Amino acid sequence: MVNGKSTRLKVRALLTNKHNRNFDLLKHKLGTLRITKKSGKWIAQVSVTVPTIEKTGTKILGVDLGLKVPAVAITDDDKVRFFGNGRKNKYMKRKFRSVRRKLGEAKKLNALRQLDDKEQRWMQDHKVSREIVDFATDNTISVIRLEQLTNIRQTARTSRKNEKNLHTWSFYRLAHFVEYKAKLVGIKVEYVNPSYTSQTCPKCTEKNKAQDRKYKCPCGFEKHRDIVGAMNIRYATVVGGNSQSA
Repeated sequence: MVNGKSTRLKVRALLTNKHNRNFDLLKHKLGTLRITKKSGKWIAQVSVTVPTIEKTGTKILGVDLGLKVPAVAITDDDKVRFFGNGRKNKYMKRKFRSVRRKLGEAKKLNALRQLDDKEQRWMQDHKVSREIVDFATDNTISVIRLEQLTNIRQTARTSRKNEKNLHTWSFYRLAHFVEYKAKLVGIKVEYVNPSYTSQTCPKCTEKNKAQDRKYKCPCGFEKHRDIVGAMNIRYATVVGGNSQSA
């Protein structure tokens, strides 16, 4: 508003490549512009309509999301990749929780809001989803498969010991980021039934509980438990629909 009247203002936008943003998106049809203010900074969000592309191959990548190891992926020709630093993630979450508790006792609302914004930015700035999609692209993957997390509270992998961390960890956010980035490069994301993916032996299909990080089966098969999860996710039953339910 200028002198009580609506008017159009031209604002020069300075674009940087600090976070490897895909500037090619700006070549497509631009939609609604949304401007918000957070922590004293103005943020402009522009919706972009891009054409849907989909790879026609048959190669599948199974991805297991976890706490100690944020993500483990395995291709259908058994190429394995570990992603992220789970220890650092948990340390940062504990740090934010401790600072928030102290601020809460002092009732410093503005500082609390700024901390919330900082934590959200930190969580969103992690590169795991980008690395997963890049790994898939490098291996000519057509489909990425993840666990359907709707009923994660009832999965065999949930325990009271890790329940607090499990619910605060951004599984849904990471899955959403993977799906979003995968679509941009034509890779389809499917969600599978998570039942027993960490317990079923990929070799003989018997169910066994892993001891710490090591999975051992009486048939002789041995593997890192998260690799076993990714192997089973790779060929597990795909649930109805292609999107993640919150």
